[in-house]
Amino acid sequence: MTPVLQHRWKLEGRTLVYYGLPQPPRLFRRHISLSPSAARTVAMLDGLRPLEDYPHPSALRRLIRLGAVVDVKDKKTSPASLDEARFCRRCAANDYTIPGLEFDEHGLCPICNTEKRFRKCKNVLPVLDRIPNSPGKRYDAAVFYTGGKDSSYLLWHLAKVQKLRLLALTWETPFMSPWARESIQNAKVHLPEVDFLVERAPEEALKTIYREVYRRQKNVCICPSVAYVLFFQRLVDWEVPFLILGNEPAQCRNLIYNGMAPPIAFRPSVQRLARWGVNLGRLLTLRRPFRAGQMELFFTVRQLAFGPAGIVKAIGWRNELVENTAASLAMAPDFLAPFQAAVRQAGRSGKLPALVHVDLDDAAGGLYDWAGVKTLLAKEIGWVDAPAKDKGLHTSCAIETCKEWSQFSRFRDMETAILPFSAVELALASGSGSVDRETALSELKQHSGFTREPPAQWEVMLEVLR
Repeated sequence: MTPVLQHRWKLEGRTLVYYGLPQPPRLFRRHISLSPSAARTVAMLDGLRPLEDYPHPSALRRLIRLGAVVDVKDKKTSPASLDEARFCRRCAANDYTIPGLEFDEHGLCPICNTEKRFRKCKNVLPVLDRIPNSPGKRYDAAVFYTGGKDSSYLLWHLAKVQKLRLLALTWETPFMSPWARESIQNAKVHLPEVDFLVERAPEEALKTIYREVYRRQKNVCICPSVAYVLFFQRLVDWEVPFLILGNEPAQCRNLIYNGMAPPIAFRPSVQRLARWGVNLGRLLTLRRPFRAGQMELFFTVRQLAFGPAGIVKAIGWRNELVENTAASLAMAPDFLAPFQAAVRQAGRSGKLPALVHVDLDDAAGGLYDWAGVKTLLAKEIGWVDAPAKDKGLHTSCAIETCKEWSQFSRFRDMETAILPFSAVELALASGSGSVDRETALSELKQHSGFTREPPAQWEVMLEVLR
């Protein structure tokens, strides 16, 4: 045998990292810790010498059993294009947009093989089917509204179905698509009972933030982080009881496959236990305990204001996107300072909205069908679809393909462990039936950033950075 590292495995210090999506039971076991001698031996692998020529061959035999080291003739390669990719038999997942994707003997990807296991994982936030009215308050709830498909459906559902008094908060980014802007204007006409509030971040501060986040991750995708900075103080001052998120169900479960939230964090019982522990500490320090959702909002805004907490760093848990966003916001201290003061005050007083989630599958009667939702929104609130009618993800952003390309190219080159979001989300959505497989494949092939070269919108993003 002539040993070599299998495709998509990379030695980083004393750890072997798999840049791909393996089948269970290895789904979340993408790291192998090595002894110093084993790491030195792995670093010597060149695909030229037989196994017996290496020191510590026993360490290599262990890695052979784990599939991280193979004979040179068994080393795999990634397809050069979507046309050459192998696709899951059931969903839109493939080994081009997700390099290192594994298939079982039936041609199914890991996402489809774990779909039933994670079907009930709705959100790491408290999930409410119905938002209670708040007599005596100016509003029952607020939502972040982008004009895209998902936030438009959430706005319509809460205003028309649940009859809530809503505050719709829009951060006007430089990259809002024309159809999202038109959708927002139409919603104002069709939903006169909703109050709409639009804010812009200071131009120079925003450019500074964008430049830093681009330096870190080759895109400027930090939504909705700046929205929290812009609107948090007002939500507290106006005593808005709830801030409601309604992300596409596939976006929520993407956190699991990307290792950003373990499945256990989606369990309501675990969420309640965590809140109980935090509240015990607050009571012991004579501070008001958090109700469901308040703790989640406080920790969200605290991370944005000050970066990951010390205890998070101490246990070794990392979220690359959160770290990048917090560090980028810190580059604009004058913009961030009022937000930091508001977060400190909210931590002391315990007075802040509850951050909760409405599951769009449940709101839509069991399945959040993209085509049906688009038709409903066009009829009910004058929602305007993207010119590419078979595009369903992130419809409010004019440079979504830039995020897709940067995530894809950086993961392909093993510069980040983050799986390309849209690739995972389209696989999840097509596997669950929210979008049919052919439409999802068309979005991947015709309207995404999964290309060898940067998309046409790349220059639009760079122009704002300049």
